[in-house]
Amino acid sequence: MGTYGVDNTDYEQGQSAGQTSQELPKGQRGIFPNQLALGIIKDGWVTGRDNPNDRIIGSTLDEDISGASRTSITVAPLNFAMSSGEKIWIQTGDPSTPPLTETDVTPAYLTADAAQGVTTLSIDDGNGNPVTITASQGDRVLSNDQSPWIIHAKENVKDVFGDYMQGFVDAGGEADVVFTDFESGLPTTERMAHDPRWDDSSIGLNGKSLKQVVTDGPYTETEIFSGNDDAERWFEKSVLTPLENNALNEALFDVAQSYFPDITGSDYNHTGITEQNKVLDTDGGFDYKPYVFGTHGSHPLYASIRSLAGDTPGGIPNEIGKHPFAVTLWQVQYVRAMHRSNNGKVMPWLTYEGLIDAFFALEVRQTPYYEEHVRHMALHTDSDVPVLYWNARDGGGGGGDDQQDLNFNSVLEELNGQISADTYQTVTTQEVGYGDDLIATAIETPNKRLWRVTIERTLSRPGATLPQSGRDIAVNVSNGDTVVIPSGKVGTWYETAKGVDVTFSYQKLPVDNLLPNDNFLDFTSSKWVLDGTDPVQGGISDPDGGTDAYKATDPFHSAQIPVEKNTDYVFSVWSKKVSGNYQGQITGDDYQNDIITYFFYNFEPWGNRMWKRRRVFFNSGDRTVVRINFPKDYAEVHFYQPMLNKGRRDGPYTSPEAPSPGSQQISLQKGGNLVSTNVDPTYPDLETVLGDARSSIARVVTQDDQVFDPSEGTDEIGTWDPTEAYTIYAEEPTSFVVGGTVLGSKDVSLDAGWNWLPHLGSTSVPVDQAFDTIQNDLVMVKDETGRVYRPAQDTDQIGSLQPGTAYKILLENPVVLSYPLE
Repeated sequence: MGTYGVDNTDYEQGQSAGQTSQELPKGQRGIFPNQLALGIIKDGWVTGRDNPNDRIIGSTLDEDISGASRTSITVAPLNFAMSSGEKIWIQTGDPSTPPLTETDVTPAYLTADAAQGVTTLSIDDGNGNPVTITASQGDRVLSNDQSPWIIHAKENVKDVFGDYMQGFVDAGGEADVVFTDFESGLPTTERMAHDPRWDDSSIGLNGKSLKQVVTDGPYTETEIFSGNDDAERWFEKSVLTPLENNALNEALFDVAQSYFPDITGSDYNHTGITEQNKVLDTDGGFDYKPYVFGTHGSHPLYASIRSLAGDTPGGIPNEIGKHPFAVTLWQVQYVRAMHRSNNGKVMPWLTYEGLIDAFFALEVRQTPYYEEHVRHMALHTDSDVPVLYWNARDGGGGGGDDQQDLNFNSVLEELNGQISADTYQTVTTQEVGYGDDLIATAIETPNKRLWRVTIERTLSRPGATLPQSGRDIAVNVSNGDTVVIPSGKVGTWYETAKGVDVTFSYQKLPVDNLLPNDNFLDFTSSKWVLDGTDPVQGGISDPDGGTDAYKATDPFHSAQIPVEKNTDYVFSVWSKKVSGNYQGQITGDDYQNDIITYFFYNFEPWGNRMWKRRRVFFNSGDRTVVRINFPKDYAEVHFYQPMLNKGRRDGPYTSPEAPSPGSQQISLQKGGNLVSTNVDPTYPDLETVLGDARSSIARVVTQDDQVFDPSEGTDEIGTWDPTEAYTIYAEEPTSFVVGGTVLGSKDVSLDAGWNWLPHLGSTSVPVDQAFDTIQNDLVMVKDETGRVYRPAQDTDQIGSLQPGTAYKILLENPVVLSYPLE
């Protein structure tokens, strides 16, 4: 039951929708006023969305004008400079009684530059003619810049939607949910800081003027309005988006709720992401969105990866990209961050399968991962929050169809059958590592804990076949069980008793290296053509702790490598930049002119002095041989273990004998953070572990008062010890990713008195369960915020130990705590 544009939504259309609602079952009676939501802010392509009354105030008239044709007007001193040709609006209606209409403003164009503080503006109608004006002294003169105080548009939309809802109710309509769709945003413009309303707390945020909000924030006005990206993003998140969100709720959700008090809907005040839970966003940086609402506002749940969707994305840890498992994992990361930030109540808006490939260019369609994506998203809602589904019909030109609806519905029917309960609660909301190859989501019902376990199977294009489809995959459960994922499937269900927490793991099969022989692993062998004097040297430290890597200083390329025609391959190699930049190429036999694709072109800053396996996909086309070419001069770059694998894989896989690789993101809030890791870093040097986050860190301190202070050049810590806890003082929110080996069983010795305890687990553990074996010696546990667990007094403010955190623990006697905690 949709509504239409601001200009053509009325009482009669509300009546029609109300009659339609009576034909729908309870729970499916939804109102979708998306065009009205879009009308709150100018966006240009829908009638009625440009409301000239909501603009920044440049000045006020300093004269009365009665129907005169004018080429200039007298104003109070101009608030900011304006340029010749700029559009202004002379607001002739009463601004105290919105909504105003188009007739309440008179447009004009400046015919000369106007400096800040001038009192005369030269104008015409845009075509060289005088402007006819009727206005009074004190009437506002508005610039054409969008204002954050979207008062008039909000009131206009509110009135129109009220008429619609009155018609809806008068026709006997019933509604269960109202959906909002909001895709435009307010621009950050310096002129708003010169608007008289900048100091008006009555139309600001939370009782403060916008100027006061900025004063209390981490950035100055100068930083926000002078091109500082971080400052501008903070202002958009903390000021502009909340203003939009408040207007959206007041104009639509509150109106619908006044008619139907129990109506639910996309009131996305409560589904944003806090700074502490920020995740990798669609532009490749760690980000958070404190106010996320509407379908386009929640694009992470809408199957979009934008710039992460390329075959060889740059600067992204563990190469997140188009692979359907990566898509699913990224979306699970995002929905979990939303869930953690808001204590549940996430409303995922999912799309029909065809849109994913057609619009977002991802490789999820026609693979089992589309259904897995739906399952995991749905399991992250609470039982009283709807799962929203969008399937647009566009007359057969690429939109969804009934079969896709039926397919989607079959997944939800399966979910309902597995849950078999009226209520449930999501219980696994901790982060999934971007390098992980398994996702497990669990919900708690009144009778059991139900898990969905999803693995990364290698897929190949075209056709999204499963090369390992004939092999069942055995997944190990930490309680000793084994759960089997059948051939051709990527996920399965597993049940435990209520309250039982487990972890899952499985080992992929290793993939053969298709390079002609092992000499290709030796960069100094005759299989590599060296273009300089001793450009490659052996005996360099490698990622596995040996000395089998190579240092390159000059261009070199491989000999011919036989390949099959029209076949997909992936080349991968470990590399580490010490200094300078480099690039790689996959070429035909003519390695100088027949370039198939580039890879590793320039190093992203975070990659300095860090080993990383880098991959590139390519198709051989009509070629029977290819070469691997490194054509640039290097300051110093290290290489290790080149591999060529057949198929569009994201391998090679880890060999069965290798330790379990892993990574963990540590998010820091401003101020003190008591943290630990469950990963032993491959490169434990503290500066390397902290990476780019160093610029935001003031100090790192250990329990023994050892200090790392980059501003003073002090480093008493040296290397990161995963069995220790650290207090990190951050000057602003930031995060870093620790890559290395996941810790296995580990004993932590604790002394009598106060200790800093690292949580070495990869999952959350109820605090009473974690310390069950040392209850007789335990006095108190504190987290970084001061919350306590005192078993003797039956006080539990902590709830569960969380991965990435550490705790202060007071003991009467020395104890040994064994991980994993069971």
